[in-house]
Amino acid sequence: MTKTIEEKKQDRRNKYLKYYEKERFNGKKYYEKNREKILKKQKENHKKNPHKRKNSVLKYEYGITLNDYNKMFEQQKGKCAICKRHQNNLTRTLCVDHDHKTNQVRALLCVTCNTDVSVVEDRLKEMLKYLNKYRKDVN
Repeated sequence: MTKTIEEKKQDRRNKYLKYYEKERFNGKKYYEKNREKILKKQKENHKKNPHKRKNSVLKYEYGITLNDYNKMFEQQKGKCAICKRHQNNLTRTLCVDHDHKTNQVRALLCVTCNTDVSVVEDRLKEMLKYLNKYRKDVN
């Protein structure tokens, strides 16, 4: 009896999945057995090439390269786009601020301003309405 195209596809898929599961299991076993060695090597690689790691994270998280980040940094003169504190006066590097709905990158911000923007962003209209309600010097 000859198999149909669909049956052949299903056979190939089952064979692939069986092989995939076996390889995945072997990979996990290898990782568990050599975990310390793997982590040590990763740490060494990150120390040798910190720019590669940063570039990968920027690409994955925000769709920009390390060069894009550095251009933004230069345009902002190394300062937070909101509070204008310089990178040298901060304990952490400037964050990439982006719109969570559109993923559009906006600017580089310090951690404090980035957190504040994320908190305020969704409630800005209501906050302004509230402040204007109690404002004494209405124009």
